[in-house]
Amino acid sequence: MRSENDVPEAVVVYESMFGNCRRVAHEVAEGLGRHARVTVVDVADAATRPELLDGADLLVAGGPTHAFSMSRPGSRAEAVQRASEPVAARTVGLREWSGALPDAGTPRLAATFDTRASRIRSVPGSAARSAAKVLTRKGYELVVPSRSFFVEEYQGPVAPGELDAARTWGDVLGAALLSATTSLRSA
Repeated sequence: MRSENDVPEAVVVYESMFGNCRRVAHEVAEGLGRHARVTVVDVADAATRPELLDGADLLVAGGPTHAFSMSRPGSRAEAVQRASEPVAARTVGLREWSGALPDAGTPRLAATFDTRASRIRSVPGSAARSAAKVLTRKGYELVVPSRSFFVEEYQGPVAPGELDAARTWGDVLGAALLSATTSLRSA
C-alpha cells in the first residue's frame, strides 16, 4: 500500500478560449485523480505561478489546435473576432508558456493533449504534438502518446463521447504515471 507521501503530484495546464479545452482538462484530471493529487490551472495563471510545477511528478499540457499547431497571438485574435459570444482576449497561450519553461534538469514526466474541430480529424499538425516537441526539447519525457479530443465546429461544443474519452485517457495517464514514478524512485 502506498503511503500519503508516495502519492504522485500532477499539474494539468490548459489554454481554452471557448471552454472546450477547459472541460477536457477537468475530465483528464478526474481520471488522473484516481492515481495522483491533481492541480488544474489555466495557462495564464500558470504563467504567473511557476511554483505550481515545483515537486510535480507529471505535467499535462493542453490547448486548442490553431492552424495545425499551438495558438499564436494572431490566431487567438482571430478566434476572438470569430466568436459568436464575447471571448476574452488572451496574451499568453500554451505556445508562450511552454516556450518560457526552464529546462527540466532532472527527469520530468509529461503528457499533452489538444482540442480540434471534428471535421478536420486527419490534418497533419496538432497543438498536442507541437507542445510535446517543446517539452521533450526541455527534458521532459512523454509517458503516453499525445491525444486529440474533438469539438463540433469551430467553437464547440465538445463532441459526443469526448469527455468520457478524456476521463479514460486521464485514468490511463495516471496508471502510466504510477508505473513511471515507481521505476524512477527505485532506480
